[in-house]
Amino acid sequence: MPGQTESSDVDALGEIMMIQGAMQRQFLRAMLRRVATDVPAFNAELFLAELQILQESLVAGKDKSAIHNFALKEWERLSEMALEAIASTRASATRQ
Repeated sequence: MPGQTESSDVDALGEIMMIQGAMQRQFLRAMLRRVATDVPAFNAELFLAELQILQESLVAGKDKSAIHNFALKEWERLSEMALEAIASTRASATRQ
């Protein structure tokens, strides 16, 4: 029975981490949309370029562990979210 409890604990922890990650991405998306919309001096292109540089430095890392690969995938999801959030603010600005 101890193996079953450990397995369910691991499953629960995995679910918590997935929920936490989704909540963090939603929060960041909302925050980024507000910044991109409300701050006139916000330079979206520079921000996205900086994200790309950070992603490239992560890709260039010598450590190719499972954790490194997970971090790279998470960074890709965050970068895509940022791009979509900024694009949605630009689309709504052109409609007004």
